[in-house]
Amino acid sequence: MHEPLSKRVWEDYQHVGSEPVKLFECSECGFGRFHPVLPGTESFYEAISAADYYNADKWEFARASQDIAASGSKRVLDVGCGSGIFLDFLRKRIPGADLFGFDLNAELLRGLSARGFGTLPNDPARFNEAMAREPLFDAISMLQVLEHVADPVEFLRTFLPLLRPGGLLIITTPNFDGPIRKFGDALTEVPPHHTTRWTEKSFRSLLPKNGLTLQNVSFEPLPEYLWDSYLPEVWDEPIWPTLIFDPLARRRGLVTVGERSGMAAQAMRSAGIRWLEGVPGHTIYVAAHYDWDQE
Repeated sequence: MHEPLSKRVWEDYQHVGSEPVKLFECSECGFGRFHPVLPGTESFYEAISAADYYNADKWEFARASQDIAASGSKRVLDVGCGSGIFLDFLRKRIPGADLFGFDLNAELLRGLSARGFGTLPNDPARFNEAMAREPLFDAISMLQVLEHVADPVEFLRTFLPLLRPGGLLIITTPNFDGPIRKFGDALTEVPPHHTTRWTEKSFRSLLPKNGLTLQNVSFEPLPEYLWDSYLPEVWDEPIWPTLIFDPLARRRGLVTVGERSGMAAQAMRSAGIRWLEGVPGHTIYVAAHYDWDQE
């Protein structure tokens, strides 16, 4: 059992009082935003990091490193880098790349510097000074970041001037067209953890307005650690595990959705399967090129 949030964390949100937090959604693109805006504070993320919240085995790491390598990028910035898990991943797969991290946590940035990574100041107001005699980045990644910030459009526009024209931008967020839509009230999907919600249509609307041309959109295959919670919720949809295992489960006398999907999960684990290709998981992956002339 995880420890409850500390008094210090709760005090960060006393200003809200009794004002209700509501979700506003775009009927055309599916983008959602909570109001009032309540982003996570530094103490909030310190608390959930201490509870082993972050998963180092992420599907998007492999996908992003492949795209970065294929683009020929040698100077890469990871925004919201935390302790540098993705930077470590890149270092192994793109030897010789000049890797930088940005995070609001100054202590984490000091740790990155000690391990040989470049860093940007944790205050964006100092970016111009830090980049004055430095080349722009060939690629910028924002993995599971935009859904946490108070103003994602302004946040994006803060970092785009650091990306060379033609450079690669990679963004991942939870995909609210996927199974996660069944868990909209989960504590991980509401403020102060997530302040916005994203879909493919959201990105197709956002990116061109900011000088970005969409290169590709991909969806995480459902990972093994989410089968027990996600599969029962999508079992009645036309996904291949249902088509294969549901008739078998019924012939064995299994009645409930939980029993039938549970039998499938057990069989697939026994077969060494870890990802359900073709069954959407948690994450949407977007890669785009920056086209605007920065002169």
